[in-house]
Amino acid sequence: MKRWVPVLVSILLVFLLSSCGSKAPLEDLTLALILGVDLDDKNNLTFYELNPVFSKGAKKGLEAYGVRAKTIRDSRRVFDSLTTGEVTAGKIQVLLVGERVLEQADWFSILDTVYRNPNFSMNTRVVAVKGPVSDVIFYNPSAKPELSLHIKAVIDKSYDRTRAVKGTLQELHREVYEKGITPIISEMKKGKKLEYSGMTLLYNKGKYAASLDVPESTLLLVLKNEKRREVNLTIPIFPIEKEKNIFHKNEMSFQASRLKTKIKTSYKKDTFHFDMKVNMTVNIMERIFPEDEVKKAELVKLMEKELQKQFTDLIKKIQKKKIDPIGLGLYARAYHYEQFKKVDNDWGKALAESDIKVSVNVKVNAYGAVK
Repeated sequence: MKRWVPVLVSILLVFLLSSCGSKAPLEDLTLALILGVDLDDKNNLTFYELNPVFSKGAKKGLEAYGVRAKTIRDSRRVFDSLTTGEVTAGKIQVLLVGERVLEQADWFSILDTVYRNPNFSMNTRVVAVKGPVSDVIFYNPSAKPELSLHIKAVIDKSYDRTRAVKGTLQELHREVYEKGITPIISEMKKGKKLEYSGMTLLYNKGKYAASLDVPESTLLLVLKNEKRREVNLTIPIFPIEKEKNIFHKNEMSFQASRLKTKIKTSYKKDTFHFDMKVNMTVNIMERIFPEDEVKKAELVKLMEKELQKQFTDLIKKIQKKKIDPIGLGLYARAYHYEQFKKVDNDWGKALAESDIKVSVNVKVNAYGAVK
């Protein structure tokens, strides 16, 4: 019994110390949920913040601000002068980065305080905004949940459906400083409504390189071997010129129940070679064209041909931009370390000169319940 006394005393002391600490009342704090970074028309840095309001007399549950400042840390001084409570960054769920910021080569350095301050959560989603950040931060539809929850839910849902990356601060930091891969973040745009629009591809140090729409994003994630809960694709089976009505009867949709991409690499004649083989087992979810228009064996061949074309077009787009969002540099370093070290400081150029081939093997598991 005596040996348990010190343990019980220690637990009691820890409980008392944790409960006696001075904590500011919730009403005296401003919990930032979204932080935005953008440039105005004159290239002045502008920071945005979205906060919940806990005051009983407040007519609105959220308050949004946009201020000019030199750095993120400097913006806190301005936000403190506008808000009723002390601003804290520990609850930020989304970091919005405007496209004008991403077009600057050295923009990533402004996130220094985010990584230096232990109060920032490394699970914060980093989201590129196609257009002004102000269009998003001041968007407050009555039919949607609170904006930060809405954005996070849209990204996470797309992530589960193999259409997006979570793009956390931690992942972005790793990809920026990893020479064998280039960064990817999710992208949103504000038209009539706020919507997920695909992924933004960045150069090694974070500068904007290209954008992928949602179908292209899925194809990229397939090549990266990052299948989540489901993969749904819609592809044309017949050439577009054969389409003669408004109901798109050349299209077919399927869900990949099993999916695996195997990557083999070699180094020949001063060139890296990558052989990518995509194996998928699919269930036909929708086919608009008549059943008797194409035989089952021929249908599989047409699916493989179209998918191979789409994968090849995506790889050409990547090579043209001299980026590596797939992470082929990680394979090159793992299997051909000596050769990779010679080009790791300009891996994008080496990848653009590489020979990359994609083959697709499709097996149809089910054609649907109705014939």
